Amino acid sequence: MFIYEIGVISYYKEQGVLWKAIDWRRKLDRWAKDNKIKTFNPMNTYQIEMNHTYSDKAIVEQNDYYINKADIAVANMNDIEKSPGSIYEIVRFKELRKPVIAFGEKVWSPHINSCITHQCDSLDECIELLVNMFSQGNF
Repeated sequence: MFIYEIGVISYYKEQGVLWKAIDWRRKLDRWAKDNKIKTFNPMNTYQIEMNHTYSDKAIVEQNDYYINKADIAVANMNDIEKSPGSIYEIVRFKELRKPVIAFGEKVWSPHINSCITHQCDSLDECIELLVNMFSQGNF
């Protein structure tokens, strides 16, 4: 299994609360590593300052590259309306008929909700769902 992580980054940096983008990803990455599951964590490239000089096209193509490789997405829906990139990623997963397991705030948009496979209340519930529904042959 290869998990793509979706959620707000730039807005949180601008607000001085980047930890909101980092903490849940670290927790998911730790669980995934312990279970020999790969993840795409965009914080790993976002935190390299020189990567902010690349073109918009390069950033979107990096997203598409990893979206195409991924089997499933975990999306933190908190403040998702502040992240056009996250909305793009959710829609791309829907277009590719790949599951999106979400947690956090319920979204106001039926268009976005139609892209979510299952909405959980917490990251722990997402991990439980991954284990119960998508882990055959992975552990």
